[in-house]
Amino acid sequence: MKFVIGLFESEIDVIRKIEDLKAAGYDPKLMTALTKDADVYLTIQNRTEASVETTGPSIKEKVKSMFSREKPVKDTLMDFGLSEADAEKYHEALAKEKVLLVIDEQPPGT
Repeated sequence: MKFVIGLFESEIDVIRKIEDLKAAGYDPKLMTALTKDADVYLTIQNRTEASVETTGPSIKEKVKSMFSREKPVKDTLMDFGLSEADAEKYHEALAKEKVLLVIDEQPPGT
């Protein structure tokens, strides 16, 4: 299961949070930044040791969603390992090019 660290407005904010978590003893290889924006993807990938994944739907998913009314970004988040509640909560923000940071281990205080 993945644990949500937070939703961020920019790649700089995500990079700072990754560095803060790293300084607190977390392994950045257990962190994943999820984004729709290719430029943000590359910036985070090049400046941190965290994984970066894209949530942007493929052409096939876009066509499928037009006919089935599915939410491809939400489905991608659930496939990634987020709970349905978290996927529902964050899919619209990711569609608006925000960045979601998750970790593979439970952060303290949660």
